[in-house]
Amino acid sequence: MKKDQNGNAKNTRHDGVKRAQMGRLIKGLREAAGLTQNEFAKLVGQDYFTTISQVETGRIRVPPSDTDLWARVLGVDTQAFAKECVRLYEVDEYFKAIYGKDTKPLI
Repeated sequence: MKKDQNGNAKNTRHDGVKRAQMGRLIKGLREAAGLTQNEFAKLVGQDYFTTISQVETGRIRVPPSDTDLWARVLGVDTQAFAKECVRLYEVDEYFKAIYGKDTKPLI
């Protein structure tokens, strides 16, 4: 079991640094597409722009069932986007089991 700097059990399902990295990636893609958070929210079926804000700050994840829709609206390949979701949202062991040693970001 992984431990934090104080010796307490570390939640390996939630890595705030990696989640924030995914959020920055999404924000960059959204801005490159010329979309505001409100516009993007409407295009991906979210009622509130705050959902997008929470994803972009790493507070919450992209809903897995919406991976394809988010990728299409952001103008990126769905498989590449999904791979980044696994790389940055899941524990490293899942990523390595699926993709092997290929840790290079796709987008």
